[in-house]
Amino acid sequence: MGRTLSLGRQLLAGSILVIAVHGADAQMQPSLGGYAVLGIDSVRIAPGARVQSGAVGATAGDVRLAPHTSVAGSVVADTVHVGRTTRVGRLFCRIVSGGAFGPGVAGGPAVGGAPTPGCLALATPIVAPELLAPVTGSPGSDDLVVPPRTGSAPVAAGSFGAASVGKGSLLQLAGGAYQFRSVQLRRAARLVCLAECRIGVAEGIRLGPAAQLGAAQGLRPDRVRIDVAAVAGEFAFRAGPHAVVAATIFAPTGNVLLGPDGDYRGAFVGKAVRVRSRSHVRETSALALP
Repeated sequence: MGRTLSLGRQLLAGSILVIAVHGADAQMQPSLGGYAVLGIDSVRIAPGARVQSGAVGATAGDVRLAPHTSVAGSVVADTVHVGRTTRVGRLFCRIVSGGAFGPGVAGGPAVGGAPTPGCLALATPIVAPELLAPVTGSPGSDDLVVPPRTGSAPVAAGSFGAASVGKGSLLQLAGGAYQFRSVQLRRAARLVCLAECRIGVAEGIRLGPAAQLGAAQGLRPDRVRIDVAAVAGEFAFRAGPHAVVAATIFAPTGNVLLGPDGDYRGAFVGKAVRVRSRSHVRETSALALP
């Protein structure tokens, strides 16, 4: 049976528009594979950013949605802060704050006033801790370097040191299991998997402006998973402006930054996750349970 979407009641006197989803799953929290953005400690969505499919959540902290943001799916966290003109699917939380809550005028046998946003009951743990266990890396010693304005033949699976792709260059991975010490893509550089890839990175990933990472055209984004074993508090994944990513980034011990004006398809899991202004995120997760 299909689900039907309908506009729900407008909340916070113009501050939040909650889109009600009718069906058996309307009251159910998403599983790990249903998240587009998931932080351990926190998630921040900047003004004008849109999560067009998939849920947003924080397992042990809070989610903050800036003004003019949109999350089509659920927002799940102990505490959710919403800016004005924010659009969300469903709220699973203990406390929601932000916006104008109305005067709350009492009269007669009932309490009147402007409606306030309602949290659906929050089930904990939000995600089973064992599903967010830290990952480890075992890179090789030989670096993989693609000079500027160069294209590579498909590279077979294996273990490498640092992968560095020069400005405007293309690094192709044939598919399979890969290990890197680090990955750096310069401006407009591309690293693409031609077939299903599972990539481990010991230190971190950096994408320059307009760089692209993940599944090649014709390959679904959920066929590429990248596990990053970054040190707590450091950036495991950092994308510059106008980046394009088609992959799942799983970095439960490191921070994840999705740069402004980017196109991100997959799932993005980190200790803290930041989605910068005007970026678009669409869930196509490789973390879905069988």
